[in-house]
Amino acid sequence: MTRRFLLAVVSVCAWGMLCAQDADYLKDLKPYRPEQKVTGTIRLYGNNYIPALVKQWEDGFRKYQPDIHLEASLVGTEAAVAGVYANIADVALVGREVYRPERNGFIGRLGYAPLEIEISSGSYATPHKTFSLQVFVHRDNPLARLTMAQLEAVFGANPHVNQTGTIRTWGQLGLTGEWVNRPIHVYGYSFDTGMARYFQRVVLNGSYKWNPEMKDLDNGRDANGEVINAGVYILQALAKDPYGIAFANVMYANPEVKTVALARSPGGPYVEPTEENTWRRLYPITRFTTAVINRPPGKPVDPKVKEFLRYLLSRDGMEAVVRDGSYLPLTQSVVEEQLRKLE
Repeated sequence: MTRRFLLAVVSVCAWGMLCAQDADYLKDLKPYRPEQKVTGTIRLYGNNYIPALVKQWEDGFRKYQPDIHLEASLVGTEAAVAGVYANIADVALVGREVYRPERNGFIGRLGYAPLEIEISSGSYATPHKTFSLQVFVHRDNPLARLTMAQLEAVFGANPHVNQTGTIRTWGQLGLTGEWVNRPIHVYGYSFDTGMARYFQRVVLNGSYKWNPEMKDLDNGRDANGEVINAGVYILQALAKDPYGIAFANVMYANPEVKTVALARSPGGPYVEPTEENTWRRLYPITRFTTAVINRPPGKPVDPKVKEFLRYLLSRDGMEAVVRDGSYLPLTQSVVEEQLRKLE
C-alpha cells in the first residue's frame, strides 16, 4: 500500500468524520426564511478575530437579501459596544459575553440597556476564541465530581445562600484518610481577565469575593516574545501540587492533572467537560459570543438588522460557524431563546 494511497484514505476518513460531526451540530437547526425583503447598509463593529466568518455570513445573507450591504469595521471586541451607543455601528460583534462596565456605559449614554443576542457558543479549545473553562485537580486526587455550589464555596469567600459556608479542606468535599484535613490550594486566571470574569459570573454568582488564598496567574512570553497563556502556568502549578484545584482549559492540560465532572445541583447529573457537552451547554462553564444592538424600549428592531440576526440564528448562519471552525454553533433551544428577544 503506497504512502499516497494511505494519505488519501486518511483524508477521506477525516472528511467523513468532520461531515458527520457537522451533521450532528446542524441537524436540528432550522434554515433561514426571510420574513421580509430589506435594503440598505448594516454597519458591523467589533470582534477582530472573525473577518473570514463575517465574509461567509455576508455572502450567505446576500443570497437571500441581495440589496443589503455589510460594512465591517472589526477593530476589536473592547470597542464593540461603544460603537453602537456612539451610533457608528448597527451591530456590535462581541467575541465573548458583555461585561458589566460595557453595559453600564451603554445605559449611561442612552438611558436603557442594550439588546444582547448570543450568536455562537465559545470554542471548546481554540486559542483567542472564547474557549470554555474546565475544573482540574491533580491526577492523584480521588475527587471526581463537584456541584456548582461546592465549587463556589471552594473558590469564593462569600458563598451563595444555598451554600452553608466556605470549603477550605478536602475533607469538606467528602475525601477521607490522609485528605481529610489537607487544605485546598486554589489556582486560576488573573482577576482582570475574561476567563476569571466569566468564572466569577457563573461560579461565584457575580460576587467579587474570591478565596483570598487563590494564586491568580497571568500570561507570560517565551524567548521569542510570543504570548504564553496563563493556563499553561496554572496547570503546571497544579501538576506540582496534589492538594490543588484549578480552572483553565483542556488545551493547556498535562499528564499530571485531570478534569472534574460538574453538576448544577446535588442530585446531578454530573457532566464531564467534553466537546459535545460544551456545545450542548450541559457542562456549566460554557462561554458564548454576542451581538449587541440598540433597541429603544417599546420600539421594534430595525428590519434589516432583525433579518441579519435571524440569518445568523439559522442553520445557514450556524453552518458558517461550523465551517469556520473557531467557535461552536448554538443548539436549536438556545437559538429559539435568542429569537424571542427580537420580537
